[in-house]
Amino acid sequence: MERDFDVIVIGGGGAGLSAALEAHDAGASVIILEADSKLGGATALSGGVFYAAGTSVQKRAGIEDSPDAMFAYLMTLNQWGLKPDIIRKVCDEGAEAVDWLIGLGVDFPPEKLVKGGIETVPRAHPSHGAGSGIAEALVNAVGAAGIETALCTRVERLLVEDGRVTGVHASGMDLRAAATIITTGGFANNPDMLARHYPSAARRGNWLWAVHHHAPFILGDGLVLAEAVDANIVGHDTGLLLPSSNAPGRALEPFMPPWLMMVNREGRRFIPEMSSYTISGYAILVQTDEVGYAIWDEAALIDASADLAYLDPYGAGINIPTWEEDTIRSRVASGEFVAADTLGELAGRLGIDAIALEQTVARYNADCAQGVDSMFFQDGGKKYPVAKPPFYGAEIRAAVIGVTGAGLDIDRDTRVLDRHNRAVPGVYAAGEVCGVTMGKRYGGGGMSIAPAIILGRHAGRQAAVARACA
Repeated sequence: MERDFDVIVIGGGGAGLSAALEAHDAGASVIILEADSKLGGATALSGGVFYAAGTSVQKRAGIEDSPDAMFAYLMTLNQWGLKPDIIRKVCDEGAEAVDWLIGLGVDFPPEKLVKGGIETVPRAHPSHGAGSGIAEALVNAVGAAGIETALCTRVERLLVEDGRVTGVHASGMDLRAAATIITTGGFANNPDMLARHYPSAARRGNWLWAVHHHAPFILGDGLVLAEAVDANIVGHDTGLLLPSSNAPGRALEPFMPPWLMMVNREGRRFIPEMSSYTISGYAILVQTDEVGYAIWDEAALIDASADLAYLDPYGAGINIPTWEEDTIRSRVASGEFVAADTLGELAGRLGIDAIALEQTVARYNADCAQGVDSMFFQDGGKKYPVAKPPFYGAEIRAAVIGVTGAGLDIDRDTRVLDRHNRAVPGVYAAGEVCGVTMGKRYGGGGMSIAPAIILGRHAGRQAAVARACA
């Protein structure tokens, strides 16, 4: 077969750029086809956190950790509902991938390391410059390597000859290659695909939006392309939904202020208010009507709302205040938030069990007076009693898509698998387009970028090897 390139990469985000670099370094001729007018994809728009264990950055910070511990944590968290061999690779190769990115110019300050989820040691590696810092390093490396890129080029279908994927059709022309790598990202901006593959998100209705809603091609193209060659789709109805008060302008608010008290319709606290966004959305989804309520009083509104330190634990530059005093008072005036002179009245207007709410507030206030949390034993952040009227309440839903989890099935060598667990010859995949790394619970901040980079690199290496066999 006459080839235009050894390897075609569909999608120029973190996974695609990493794949292209590794394939090029292995001696393959490569082209990146990107539907958008720029490279970087969702990685460039992210917080730029990389989740890994046993890294040089952790060692510099005096943190002892290992891939074994990370593997046990992720698999236990997801009740072994993840593909073990894929997760093992992500755990084992994370430290080397961090060093690879550092070699490309990415800075992971040791002092910024944090716990990205509910792990026992900090594994979330925030990068300097957030996602754009990682993306720029990869883009610069691609440019320095002379790897060909075609922007504004949306792939319409995969080419198949004698049962093998032999390239793509894009922009009215056929391009042939020994191997094709799909790295097109998720489908969070495609309502039809959300209804099909992520129905629990689609139920959010007009509250729903995605953190990358302004990126025009996060539409699930890779799933459509691969399904046409009988690829298997796995990971149904998985993903990460972030908490939201439905703030105007679709403001991102994954971290709730620590001075709020959170209750459900039954008037009971159901989660530590300081919980990471990696678990708070899940906790809301299992409450009655899939809703929670933030409760606070006038004293907290005046004294606490000016402290915005909670907004950006990763140091990613998130500074969109949606819970400061002026905004809250504006939302109360508009009727989006509720105000009342008594807890009973507030409960009635919100649809909360009034008697239970009063009991919950009494215990919560007693805890605040003693500086403890006798229910959840949470530390950090000054707690404010709900004692001084007027009292305020806001509906909170898990309604902002951080990651979509459904996607292509792949094997340990990133080969796309069909519905009979057979590799589809000639095609590989990495990144959010894959459905094998998410599971029912998001592992922690950085567990989207890390698998994308790690599996993208591996896909590039495997595709380069495949060119000699095709």
